[in-house]
Amino acid sequence: MKINLMRKYREMSPAVRTSLWFTFCQFLQRGISFITVPVFTRLLTTEEYGICNVYFAWFEVFLLFTSLKIPYEGLNNGLIRYEEDKDGYTSSVMGLILVMTAVSTGIYLLFHPWIDRATGLSSFIMLLMFVQLMFNPPLMLWTNRERFDFRYRKPVAVTVASTVLNLLITVLAVVSTSYKAEARIIGSVFVQTLFGVILAAVLFAKGKTFYKKEYWSFALRFNLPLIFYYVSQLILNQSDRILINYFQGSGKAAVYSVAYSAATLMLLVLSAINGSFNPWMYKKLKAGKFQEVGRTASALCLLVGGATFAVSALAPDLVRILATEAYMEAIWIIAPVSASVFFIFLYMVFANVEMYYGENKGISIISIVCSVLNIILNIIFIPIFGYFAAGWTTLLCYMLLTLLHYILMRRACRIHHIRKRVFQDNVILAISGGVVLLSFIAMGLYRLSYLRYGALLCAAAVLFAFRKKLLVILKQMSRGGENHEE
Repeated sequence: MKINLMRKYREMSPAVRTSLWFTFCQFLQRGISFITVPVFTRLLTTEEYGICNVYFAWFEVFLLFTSLKIPYEGLNNGLIRYEEDKDGYTSSVMGLILVMTAVSTGIYLLFHPWIDRATGLSSFIMLLMFVQLMFNPPLMLWTNRERFDFRYRKPVAVTVASTVLNLLITVLAVVSTSYKAEARIIGSVFVQTLFGVILAAVLFAKGKTFYKKEYWSFALRFNLPLIFYYVSQLILNQSDRILINYFQGSGKAAVYSVAYSAATLMLLVLSAINGSFNPWMYKKLKAGKFQEVGRTASALCLLVGGATFAVSALAPDLVRILATEAYMEAIWIIAPVSASVFFIFLYMVFANVEMYYGENKGISIISIVCSVLNIILNIIFIPIFGYFAAGWTTLLCYMLLTLLHYILMRRACRIHHIRKRVFQDNVILAISGGVVLLSFIAMGLYRLSYLRYGALLCAAAVLFAFRKKLLVILKQMSRGGENHEE
């Protein structure tokens, strides 16, 4: 078996091997991030843990404006456009990001009393953030530059080393001082700065270009139009914790963060499923095999829906594993946020069809609409119902986003004269309604453990009944869409 696996691995193309190793890195980072939750919830108070989570939420917000997400789409498109000078383009856009970060730091120093008040963070913590903002992009640029040329050994080594080192240093820092929130943040900043400085030097040594007008102009022209889409995604992912911190303090933000960590455990599974389903679906759409796409999507929705119910039903057990009794209120947030993850998967399925047919102009608009609605609903309902409302506003907004993506998907099919339905709409609607209904049922069974575990066994039995179909589908996707059943 070992020889067979090694042979299959050697036969993989460089692109497939690179994708495999970067998927491993993603699992490692998210897995360790999840594993560290029970460590830090026990070492830090709820207020301290809340401050850390609010810091990382604001870091994502500031990073968007200091880097414009250039290390991702802007880098890849630039490397294709300037293929003859890939190293020069990479080092030049890093220079652009460093300048934007330096300017942003200057603006912060001028207006820091107002910015500190708005973020709820101290000046010391905000200065730490700007250090991290300076040296996080070089790490991302170097990693994605290596990935572009299908080089994965060094990025995997750096990812493993930085992830493990970050865990060790932050834990040692936290246990060795009474300023635990600051220590948790300093540990993370130190590790990213260490790797960022080294890799920035590597990129400048290879590219030897800090400023080139053409490169800076292209990166800005490419990424600035995407800013509204990025902002909307950021709002949907981070605004809950920021607004909870603003209205109810860092302690409640900490409880919400634990619930969010437990509920989004499924994202690890979803990223793996979508990574295989997406290319498989594109091949089937190209071949006009819409019925196969519909059947497979329905089966995967059932699988993800079952996982959603499992996470919702196991909420009390997950919180006991992840945190202490001080966080038990989090169980009432896990069900709606877990259901939100199901709708994230569903809207991605619809969006993939839109992008396949090149009809993606409306994606930014509907993302902005839903993100603005999320902020408005949180501002209205968090002061009235408390931070629990944030979970339900998140679910509502993702349900709306899914509906809007479905409408855009149908529109894309009409434009391209696709008369057959791509998906089994009634089946998906029934599964979606079942996920929401089961989320309510799971919450009603939190104090009735025997009934809760009984319901879980029933859900497992349903999935077991469909096991053969699910295994066939997963095997087909892993083979890249080959199907001999016609």
